[in-house]
Amino acid sequence: MRKTLILCLGLATTLGFVSCSEEEGFTYSTNPIENTALKDILVQKGYQFDANGKLLLDDLANNTTTLDLSGTQISTDALAELSMFPNLTDVDLSDNGYGPAFDFAKLPEQITGIDLTGNEIYDYDNLVSVVVEENGDETVTNLHEITKLYLPETAKENIEDLVRFYRQNKEAITAGTIDMKMTDVDGNLQTYTTLRDVPDANLLVRLKTDFSDLFNGDQIDLNKRLGLDQKTKELLVSPTDNVSNFEGIQYLIGSLSWEGSKFGLYAAEVENVASMPNVKVGKSITQIILQNVEVEAIDLSNATNLVNVWIQNIPGLQKLDLSYSTIWGQRDKETESNETYGSNLMVLGCPALKEIKLPEKDELKVNTIDIESLDALETFDMSNVKMLSNIAIGDLNNDFNLVYPELTIFYNEDGRAGTTFACSESTFYRESTQAFLKANYTDIDSSDKVRRLGYSSSLMYDEGCRWRTLLKNQ
Repeated sequence: MRKTLILCLGLATTLGFVSCSEEEGFTYSTNPIENTALKDILVQKGYQFDANGKLLLDDLANNTTTLDLSGTQISTDALAELSMFPNLTDVDLSDNGYGPAFDFAKLPEQITGIDLTGNEIYDYDNLVSVVVEENGDETVTNLHEITKLYLPETAKENIEDLVRFYRQNKEAITAGTIDMKMTDVDGNLQTYTTLRDVPDANLLVRLKTDFSDLFNGDQIDLNKRLGLDQKTKELLVSPTDNVSNFEGIQYLIGSLSWEGSKFGLYAAEVENVASMPNVKVGKSITQIILQNVEVEAIDLSNATNLVNVWIQNIPGLQKLDLSYSTIWGQRDKETESNETYGSNLMVLGCPALKEIKLPEKDELKVNTIDIESLDALETFDMSNVKMLSNIAIGDLNNDFNLVYPELTIFYNEDGRAGTTFACSESTFYRESTQAFLKANYTDIDSSDKVRRLGYSSSLMYDEGCRWRTLLKNQ
């Protein structure tokens, strides 16, 4: 017995215990773990690894069917390595700071149960694939097998992924084969439904009047579709509708069946802005008007047909990105110079707005750009605008580098000056404004028959200045 022990210890010293372990039948995962954060978490839970980082497939690892990774902030890039557990099917990823999107393609195929509660997730990528036929019919395919799906409260906003998943798997969800739940505002798990509330009584009346097909009683049902007479109707909530809370409007704007081209939302009072949830605008929208509402984000990534934007008195908005539009400023000069059909951008009284982005094209032709009272503006480059019928620049962030359009096309359908210009006094004295006026007004060759700049002293929001008089007095 003593000789056997000495022999084993000798081998252990020479081979680093590997041979003895193999003789005892230990097995390890095929691939070593690469994510050190995940390895540290698993070691704390009692899992063991060899010197190369391979998981010891002992009773603990082999009997692991559920794994709690909640509150660990583990990266979703590490989730693929969970395939080292041969029998793992359920993982708790709650309270990990995920969002705004979660990609189901990051999960191993064997994981069919997932808890995402406590995260701020709005989009659920690669949960389903959708093929839309010309007649509007949809073919939905599950991309990841799911037996349990626990969702955060923010999931109520998602229509594109979760409602389609619900439709495709409604029978299994109803039968309990798929356990699908969503937390409410108090953090309690509730059975997932497609019913959503509209808290403001006046907004409820307006929406039920114009879009009754979406309603189940006094709730919007995301699983319902609009009929032909309602699906293309424009959305207009005027000041006289007396709405102070636009919660619920996102379910119409994001509806899979609404194809309206315009929406305008006006709060009941100018002095008190109305609360509004973040919205994701669809591809059918060509015109957006928002006035006196409190919204933090407007997702225009699908708004490929957008041509008109007018936002005014929006305190919390920080970014406005028109770069996804394939139409804005990109049509012929006759269309773009037209006041009704041309591309327009008016941004007034948005104190938190830091960035405006235009489509990244070499040449944009635009009817109107009007920016006023933007105290936080840091980024807005208009240099690729080559034709502009009307430009108005009010008071801006003093540190903002104002880059004017580099105009090369001067056209107006009524034969007046190519571009009408108005500005505030503070903007007039900016160096870039002086250079813009010099290039397009004061230093024009007398033989040039094109009248480049027309005069206006009026602004919609700030106080305009008599810039021609100021030029003469310099």
